[in-house]
Amino acid sequence: MKLKERINEYKIAFWYYINRIYPINSNKAVFCNYNGKGFGCNPKYIALEMLKRNPGWDIVWVVKEDKYKFPKEIRTVIWDSKEAIHELATASVWVDNQRKLWYHRKRKKQFFVETWHGGAGPIKKIGADNPSNFNNKPYKHTSFHMNKIVNIMVSNGKMRSGIYKRAFLYSGNILECGAPRNDILVNCPETFKTKVRTFFNIPYDANIVIYAPTYRKGRKTDKMKLDGQAVLDALSNKFGGIWYMLKRLHPTMVQNADELEYNQFIINASEYDDMQELLAASDVMISDYSSVISEFSIMKKPIFLYAEDISDYADERDFYIDYFNLPYSVANNKDKLIENINLFDKEEYQNHLCDYNKKIGSKETGNASRIVTDEIYKYIEEEFGL
Repeated sequence: MKLKERINEYKIAFWYYINRIYPINSNKAVFCNYNGKGFGCNPKYIALEMLKRNPGWDIVWVVKEDKYKFPKEIRTVIWDSKEAIHELATASVWVDNQRKLWYHRKRKKQFFVETWHGGAGPIKKIGADNPSNFNNKPYKHTSFHMNKIVNIMVSNGKMRSGIYKRAFLYSGNILECGAPRNDILVNCPETFKTKVRTFFNIPYDANIVIYAPTYRKGRKTDKMKLDGQAVLDALSNKFGGIWYMLKRLHPTMVQNADELEYNQFIINASEYDDMQELLAASDVMISDYSSVISEFSIMKKPIFLYAEDISDYADERDFYIDYFNLPYSVANNKDKLIENINLFDKEEYQNHLCDYNKKIGSKETGNASRIVTDEIYKYIEEEFGL
């Protein structure tokens, strides 16, 4: 690490300690999504639940850029600015879906809810389970720091909880209630059909396939050159109707979205704030190794796996489950993908899906936002007497 970066980290840690002269505001919560992205993922749905119960909450969101849209009840501050440090140092609650680093210094009376951002049934190995991180000292250092400061990690299943303990070296409390962001997939996915179609200027009666590959080493997109038009034609032949494709890259690859091809029917959706709304509005998914596959499965809609680099990716990341024994058809080229679409059997697919969800111990309750907020309110009442 460069000396300048290290000095800046110590400056940030210093400002956290300086701000301890200010009292903790029991009615303030600070949220963050993917290290400074917009209003989305699990933190979004917890914030909405908190505001629904008590509009008087002071909700602050940490962003990298001041370009995102938020409800009027939520104010924003810039990542690692003095203002953001002050808000974090004086809030009673932190909610995040990423790991905080050693210089983010939490106080004893603060309550940190770590929701993470993966799905119930991860495919690719993460954290210390990922071979590239096994001997990574900075990664382990961050894991030890998180283990000290997190009060609750939110899990949506038995498999996910086991991964927290092993891959994140976590020994604290785990709340198995489902992912807050998945509540909309369990309860009312139709709600967002109109919203997403209106946003992208897609006719209401048209069908949507979402293509959502995960990231690759070096953030390269060369293995994501899916023939979108061939897929749209195949879906139309199999299921009927007009089809549109939303291409959604992993949050860490948004800057590479322009490297993919688009047209009137194949649309760049990488900048859309809330992935779950895109899932709720879509009729079919194509992905590779992303944990979002298990979330789309909640709605029992068709999923097709398309991965040109299965062997290479297995060597790079390895898998938690035999990739070819997942309940989804696998293709490593265009012709095989088209064949899998043509041969799709709904009843057989849903039977395999049911068995898979039992295997991973999925607990998507549709009430996760409420259950997590219950824990927050319980802590605030016990710690601050409110």
